Amino acid sequence: MAQQPSNVTGTTDPIKVKRVGLFKVLNGRLKEIATAIPDAAGRFGFRFTPEYEGLYSIGSGTAQNQQGLFRFYFKGNEDLNLKLTSSDYELTGKNSPENEALYTWDKQSKSFRDKGTTPGGMSTYVDFFPEVEQFKEKLTGIKKSINTGNANFDKFFPEIVDYDFAYYAISYLYMPRTAHPSKEEMSDYYTQFNADRFLTTELLKFPYGDRFMSNMLYRKLDLATKPTFDQQVAAIGPDVLKGQYVLQRLEGARSYSDFQEMNNTYRKYFTLPEQIERAKIVEAKLVETKTGVPAFQFSYPNISGQKISLADLKGKVVLIDMWATWCGPCRAEEPHWEKLNEEFIGKQVAFVGVSVDQDKPKWEAYVKEKNLKGIQLHAGSGNTLSDAYKVNTIPRYILIDKSGNLISADSPRPSDPKLKALLEEWSKK
Repeated sequence: MAQQPSNVTGTTDPIKVKRVGLFKVLNGRLKEIATAIPDAAGRFGFRFTPEYEGLYSIGSGTAQNQQGLFRFYFKGNEDLNLKLTSSDYELTGKNSPENEALYTWDKQSKSFRDKGTTPGGMSTYVDFFPEVEQFKEKLTGIKKSINTGNANFDKFFPEIVDYDFAYYAISYLYMPRTAHPSKEEMSDYYTQFNADRFLTTELLKFPYGDRFMSNMLYRKLDLATKPTFDQQVAAIGPDVLKGQYVLQRLEGARSYSDFQEMNNTYRKYFTLPEQIERAKIVEAKLVETKTGVPAFQFSYPNISGQKISLADLKGKVVLIDMWATWCGPCRAEEPHWEKLNEEFIGKQVAFVGVSVDQDKPKWEAYVKEKNLKGIQLHAGSGNTLSDAYKVNTIPRYILIDKSGNLISADSPRPSDPKLKALLEEWSKK
């Protein structure tokens, strides 16, 4: 572990850049370790002792949105001097040979990087694929040009070039574009791409490692065959990478039962303390969605302005539909929702639609036009029920028993026969 501190001295436009973050790489993801607020002249700085020799990131982006972040190499006892914008950086003054080498590579690859990792833009595969093939031919010379005197960095640099190039080239395929290639139109780099070359523990040294892993897996597997999650995990070699991939899915779990099922099956791949800790954090966030715990006590107005609460519905099984007028999948479920309503008349089941529409008049008009069945309530966007059950996508169906306890925070949809079976089971209790 490096013991001597490193110094970062920078300038930026304080009007455009309000804060600058310093991030370490933790298992292919970024973790912020310090922040600086530029002064009126745009000056900022950091003095820190690197935990390891390797890549760190600095800039105006975040761990989740890395646009505006730039990586640098620290080993301790060096100075980094730079001018920073929200979209680029420039080294100024005296800097280490390692960061000078990275800067040269970043300048060489900037256009390619920007096209590969920035959504939209005018670029399509028609111009990008030839650039991939042309740039690929230059990589050997670029990798051989490095001699900083730091054996660790000089050994690592060719990997940086190869991983960066692969990340930019592969990421391009998964960005929104105005035109997309057929399989036959893929250039040689893509048809010959070997994902296993990059699906190694080396990936965890890079700020983009975690997100790149998913894209490489997509290249390795034929998604048209709809591989199961088991098959996806099996396609990854090292257990530690399997653990990272599982955690990506686990952190998207919408209920405690989903978490429990996945955790019980795959926790054997959590080989690092940080992976185990991430799983515990997910569990803590989902404990309120555990079957049998008291359900969240909501209270929202109906179309007449009368507030209806969960307490008002005690003694009935409650099925909540989180939806919005603009949501296509929500509207697709409407006929099934209406049919279930009719089938459970007189069976102590309350069907409660909770709209997350920001536009309340639009919701009111829609409910009247469609003559929607059940109890229709308006919660609006950013509501407490969505917060309680981590509702990030809709539709979402939440099932509550007659005593007001949670059955499922992510129940099957009305179009799924499993929901009818659940309603029949719990309405008889």
